[in-house]
Amino acid sequence: MSTEQTLDAQSARKKRDRRRPHLVPLFSGGILDVAPIALAPGELPVGREVDTERGIRLVDDGLVSRLHAVFSVDAGRTRVQLVDKESRNGVFVNGRKVEKQFLVDGDLIRLGDTFFLMRQLDPAASDVACKGLLGKAPTMKKLRTTIVQIGGAAATVLLLGESGTGKEVAARALHAVSGRSGPFVAVNCTAIPESLAESQLFGHKQGAFTGANRSAPGFFRAADGGTLFLDEVGDLALNLQPKLLRALEERCVVPVGETRPVRFDARIVAATNLDLEEMVAAKTFRGDLYARLAQLKVDLPSLRRRREDTLLLLAAHLGEHAPPMAPDLVEALLVYPWPHNVRELIAVATELRVRGAGLDELVPELVTARLRVRETTLPALDAPPSVTQVALKKPIPGKADLEGLLQLHGGNLSHVARDVGRSRMQVYRWMERYGLDVTDYRDSGPS
Repeated sequence: MSTEQTLDAQSARKKRDRRRPHLVPLFSGGILDVAPIALAPGELPVGREVDTERGIRLVDDGLVSRLHAVFSVDAGRTRVQLVDKESRNGVFVNGRKVEKQFLVDGDLIRLGDTFFLMRQLDPAASDVACKGLLGKAPTMKKLRTTIVQIGGAAATVLLLGESGTGKEVAARALHAVSGRSGPFVAVNCTAIPESLAESQLFGHKQGAFTGANRSAPGFFRAADGGTLFLDEVGDLALNLQPKLLRALEERCVVPVGETRPVRFDARIVAATNLDLEEMVAAKTFRGDLYARLAQLKVDLPSLRRRREDTLLLLAAHLGEHAPPMAPDLVEALLVYPWPHNVRELIAVATELRVRGAGLDELVPELVTARLRVRETTLPALDAPPSVTQVALKKPIPGKADLEGLLQLHGGNLSHVARDVGRSRMQVYRWMERYGLDVTDYRDSGPS
């Protein structure tokens, strides 16, 4: 192991050492927005008739037994086990009934009609207010802190994240904390016709081409004194990339029809949901441009990595006069992987609002088709599997199973992939789906 790898492992270990297990209450007769419950070493009983000084009493949930379940925490607060105490209606983790199970960060727990989220939280983690970036998940607190930290820097920022994670919202937040008085100008690179791209980005002189009846400054100069947001920058035409690189490096543009460069003063924020490093390797994106755009990189969390925000975000889009949500709908919403993130959540909220108007309760049947996880929508393998791979392929592991494999193999994705008969990239996609971070396992497991 190199010195850099050793330091990374030590840093990851120290970060985990600060984290402590917590239960985040999500729903009990309605959406909850309360502080997480810290889990101390020992046993924490949950039920309708437990002692409130040493347990969690759920008197208003008629499906909870007198003693429903117990959370057992080891002395080091590194392992939390949930045990069903012969409850009448069972204990469920991530939608599956269990009798006894060790919990990992992000697990959804259902006891009767009450829902909790298991989280490993750092009590010392900082959080700041940041316009538009809402949510109480640790990933959102980290994002807000990062945005405020880098907001005033002149460096170019590259926002990375799946489609629907709110990259423009993050870009606007960066502009809001930048201290720049100029405008925020957003450009969708996929919407620019290739024939007009240079003119729209860098401007043009009157008469420079047919139809150029007047001069235009272009997006770079339109954002002077402010922020230029280049969305979907990975879709930018290859022949335009060197011109963009030159503009970024020299801080000036040459409008079409002009011969002299014109200076601009705009902070550049770019975004993409593509893997630019893979595109650089495939020579479909310039490596020097990627390096220039990625002076600072910010990862935006997927919705499945911020599960505790799901209900609050949904309620905001449902409106205050919406009928209450049935517990089975709550469970369906919380276990769904949300492949299209917040954009998809808004669509579900819209359908619930329209189809649920006038009902006493919002039920899962209103959006069953939307919340069905289809095998065809799951991430595909990187390449067609060989006959041997097909023979060795095992069922898709659940979150707890994958957590165990990662711990067993010390975060070595190649070993995990071989164990389950899938590709390394497929294992990485599963980790993304379950909100797991490989660095949390790389100093564990067999040496």
